Amino acid sequence: MTNPNSLPIETKTLLNDLRSRIRMYVLWEGLALVVVVLGTIFWLSFAFDWAYFHLSHLELPRWFRATVLITGIGLVAAGAFSWIALRLFRSFRTKALALILERRFPELDDRLITAVEASEGLVETHSPVTAAMLQRTLTDVAHTARQLDLGSVFNHRPLRRAAIVAVGLVASILGLMVVDSSAMERWVAGYLSLRDGYWPRETNLVLKVIVQPGDRVREFVDGRYRHPKGGDLSLVIEVPEGKTPPDRIRLDTRMGRGLTQIYLTPSTDHAFRHTIVGLIEDTRLWVSGGDYTHSAPYTVEVVPPPEVKQVILHSLYPAYTDLNLLENGQFVRTPNELKGSQISLPLQTDLLMEVVANKPLQRARLEGDAGADRWEIELGTSDAGLASAFIVLKSQEGRPQVRVPLPPLPAGMSTADSRMAFTIPFLLVADGATVLPSVVRAAAESGQPLTLPLPLPPDSLLRITLEDIDQIASPAPIRFAINGIVDQPPLVETKLKGIGTSITRKARIPIVGTITDDYGIASAQFDFRVDDASAWQPRLLAAPPEGEPREFTLQRSESEAFERFDVQPLDLSIKQRLTLTVAAIDDCAVPGPSPTGVPTTTAPHETAATPPTTAHRTQGLKYIFTIIPEEELLSMLYGRELGLRKRVEQIVVETKESLKDLQTQHDKLPEWSRLKSSNVSPDDDRLKAILQGLNAAADRSLHGIRKSAVENAGVELAFGEIREELINNAADTPAMLERLDVRILGPLNAINTKNFPGVDGALGLFKLALDKNTDPVGVLETSIAEMTTLIQNLERVLGEMQELARFDSVLEDLKKTIKAEMDLLEETKRKRKEKAIRALE
Repeated sequence: MTNPNSLPIETKTLLNDLRSRIRMYVLWEGLALVVVVLGTIFWLSFAFDWAYFHLSHLELPRWFRATVLITGIGLVAAGAFSWIALRLFRSFRTKALALILERRFPELDDRLITAVEASEGLVETHSPVTAAMLQRTLTDVAHTARQLDLGSVFNHRPLRRAAIVAVGLVASILGLMVVDSSAMERWVAGYLSLRDGYWPRETNLVLKVIVQPGDRVREFVDGRYRHPKGGDLSLVIEVPEGKTPPDRIRLDTRMGRGLTQIYLTPSTDHAFRHTIVGLIEDTRLWVSGGDYTHSAPYTVEVVPPPEVKQVILHSLYPAYTDLNLLENGQFVRTPNELKGSQISLPLQTDLLMEVVANKPLQRARLEGDAGADRWEIELGTSDAGLASAFIVLKSQEGRPQVRVPLPPLPAGMSTADSRMAFTIPFLLVADGATVLPSVVRAAAESGQPLTLPLPLPPDSLLRITLEDIDQIASPAPIRFAINGIVDQPPLVETKLKGIGTSITRKARIPIVGTITDDYGIASAQFDFRVDDASAWQPRLLAAPPEGEPREFTLQRSESEAFERFDVQPLDLSIKQRLTLTVAAIDDCAVPGPSPTGVPTTTAPHETAATPPTTAHRTQGLKYIFTIIPEEELLSMLYGRELGLRKRVEQIVVETKESLKDLQTQHDKLPEWSRLKSSNVSPDDDRLKAILQGLNAAADRSLHGIRKSAVENAGVELAFGEIREELINNAADTPAMLERLDVRILGPLNAINTKNFPGVDGALGLFKLALDKNTDPVGVLETSIAEMTTLIQNLERVLGEMQELARFDSVLEDLKKTIKAEMDLLEETKRKRKEKAIRALE
């Protein structure tokens, strides 16, 4: 059922037309306001950018421009949403539209609002009169609606104002595009593309770094550069071609909290240079000059330079050294870490040189000298491991001459994690300075790959330079030398024991001493020759070395700490000469060069077959002995005994003088006792004179007795040598030995071990009593008694020596008789020879 109070068609059309006009007004006004916001943002950002650049010569920071862009987009979106979307799609109720018209057109006199309420059922019509009046009102409203001017409802001034401003802003922007398109392009590049360096400049400066070695140029990557800690930072600022170079530039440097500014002038090549010495902390740099500057600083990040942490030589020594370790039946390498600037290894050592760095490496270079050539091993890596390995021969001036690739290396730089180490195999050879260049040139000419290990010259200076993955090179190469230890010949140290250089035909020559060698003694023997023979004849030792010891002592057994050479088997004649020495041979087995010039090596577990070896043979001191008759030897020995007797006589004389001195002082003791008992002052001259005499006698006696004890010990030792020489020359008899042992050596030993120490002790107590100012009578008398006993024993031994002297005179007479007989025999032979010659004539 239709509502009898529904709005007339004219009224509905009026209200719908008003609704549409409101929406159109809102749309145009919102668009104009959005354009105003866009234009305002453009001109504000443009003006701020222009002012900032002309004040600082810097582009606005990217973050600021990005903020402006995001803020502008946000403001435009917010304005479009609030000024257009919210208002455009807002619901307009019919009653509200009616109220707008009622306020604008008073002639409606609330009829329009009444008609709307009636159409919505808000007006009650209980009586016919009310209904008739309502119908009348609806008819009047419809008639009045046809005469209303809806345009007068709107206030067009805000819309016109917004539109004028929007049009003005758009026109100014379009005018800018026409008049100065580059400015618009600059704004687009700066704010929309967010590019750096969007302002055109007459001047441009490019900061670079000069790195060593080789004065290499490095550029900043994304404004960053890594520099080795402690190294000099050499900067060069260049002006690109086509740009105007400034007269000077300013370099701002910030280290930590400090900021420094310096001005630089161009050098001859129109570049600006500056060096920061010993950079140890991160640094930021700003460069400005002319109309150029940059907002983001150049950053220099200080990092540790690549350094060699360890050099380990995994060594397999030559077999003759016997230095290799044995594990599970196999010889294993011995790690030798380089400590300092040099290390020594035996020649022919097969070594793996392992170099460990402190950080991942990109390149490594090992350099050395080989005679007139220089050699260099270049290693390059990638993330996959070792990328390249070459050995290069260079002239002394550093010009490359030969470049040969190396075969696969045994270890190191094989994965990304192992880029901190590399390993190169070498063989330490004596003639490496000539062998290494020759094998490299031979490989280059033949095209054949090199064989490992490489021959390494000993004692040459090696240099290692590293470059890490940041392209930072070592500030200075590590320098070291591998010295080659030449196997030294055995050292033979010997001396004669109990024999002289004049011997009998039946002599047995004792020799004591030691033989030492670096790595082991293979054998030892006697070498001898007779008279002027040129060739040495060998004779085995009674106890030769076993097991190749490094030190060997000459001894026949535990009880005989010497080796002995028997002369009797040689059946020598009187006056013949025997030259004797001890020879030792080591186990050095360094092979000689191969026919190709490359030295061959024998593994420690193998035996050298064909290459010649260079074992060393050394002789000790050469002793020349003359064969003499037994009687002449006895005469020489007894002549030495006479000299010893004179030494003993001198000892007796000196001891008697000391005894006499003590007895003289003893005679003064009663006077000393009397003065002491009479309480004479200690400063009394008589008492002081006695004390001084006693002290002087004690000092003289102690000194004399100790001197005599040393002399007498020498006499005992000399008689012992005479005894040994008699025995070693087989010139002894039981009577001689009994006389020497019982009558001379025994008493001399007792005197040296008992009498002399007894006298020394008694004299020491005498001196102590004088120092402590106690009664010296008892100890002085004991000293006199001990010294008297000593003299008696010495005189007894001296008596035995005098008997020997008389026996020596008899022996001398016998020797003269024998000599005369031999001379007569020689004369007889001569005359018989002359007679035979005359007979033949």
